[in-house]
Amino acid sequence: MNAPTPSSQPRLMQRAKRLVKPLVPRWAMDLYHSRALRRDAKLYQGKTPAEIFTHVYASQAWGAAKGHAEHYSGNGTHNPVIASAYISSVTAWLKTFGAPPDVVDLGCGDFHIGSQLRPACGRYVACDVVESMMEANRRRHAALDVDFRCLDIASDPLPAGDVVFVRLVLQHLDNARIARVLDKLDQYRALVLTEQLPPGGGFVPNIDKAPGAAIRLWGRPPSGVIVTAPPFNLRVRSARVLCEVPEGRGVMRTIAYEL
Repeated sequence: MNAPTPSSQPRLMQRAKRLVKPLVPRWAMDLYHSRALRRDAKLYQGKTPAEIFTHVYASQAWGAAKGHAEHYSGNGTHNPVIASAYISSVTAWLKTFGAPPDVVDLGCGDFHIGSQLRPACGRYVACDVVESMMEANRRRHAALDVDFRCLDIASDPLPAGDVVFVRLVLQHLDNARIARVLDKLDQYRALVLTEQLPPGGGFVPNIDKAPGAAIRLWGRPPSGVIVTAPPFNLRVRSARVLCEVPEGRGVMRTIAYEL
């Protein structure tokens, strides 16, 4: 039997993690997650978002897969159950516009999801803060007619469009940066937001954290980003849950907000 090649080792590790994770006792997972939150706070103190998330991808903090090199956006993007529910529900929602709307995708990651939504959209601008990943996206998805832009969604002006996608992005930012992003969204007709949240509604939303790979769901107490709750209080005309998929100890909830 051949030994695993270096390129296959990250994929084998990810498969092993998926098999072992259900067997790990809760106290051990709690300890791992607490350490991850503390690690982010220490490791990324004083760093820019570009520095932070370039390191997150380069260190494969969210995993690795064949064909993506170091640019792999994790289980929330590549798990087929999560991805298919999101793509089918958002595609159906986009069709209610009649003419395909112009879309801005903030934090597009490795574009595994965006590439499958592309046919339902008009003009498509995909943004992320990791320059090397955006260069890879331009090469990999050259046939899709997508405008890939490297920018900091909290600090830079955002592209014009009808609909803005923000999928599993805000949960990795601190509250100050989330607020700066939300302040710029009133230029769009609608926001399609996905966040990983504790199940049910009995949790304190928007507990602050340092930016990085870890998320609020891992905190004690667990939390999650609710943009219509304090301190953000995003004003919306309507809200519609498009899909909700269980994942680990939380749920991936996608909401379409009319702005």
